Amino acid sequence: MMFRSRTADPIAVPTMSTGGRTLSVLAGLALAAAAVRPRPNRFLSVLALATGSYLAYRGATGRCPITEAFEEHFGEIEPPRRR
Repeated sequence: MMFRSRTADPIAVPTMSTGGRTLSVLAGLALAAAAVRPRPNRFLSVLALATGSYLAYRGATGRCPITEAFEEHFGEIEPPRRR
């Protein structure tokens, strides 16, 4: 089946910590600001702008669509346990 109905709750709950969100917003804004300056390689500037914008969005909302897509497809990903 190509389309599946989502079983997740439609209410967006932040899954990131406050420190992680703050770091993501600051890094995203810094990367986007650096990408706006004129550079010889425009592709890298566009890539840096897109990445910075994504990081700022991720930090502002507290949700990571990429992680959510991986978890939806592969299930919960747990960090490895220490011995």
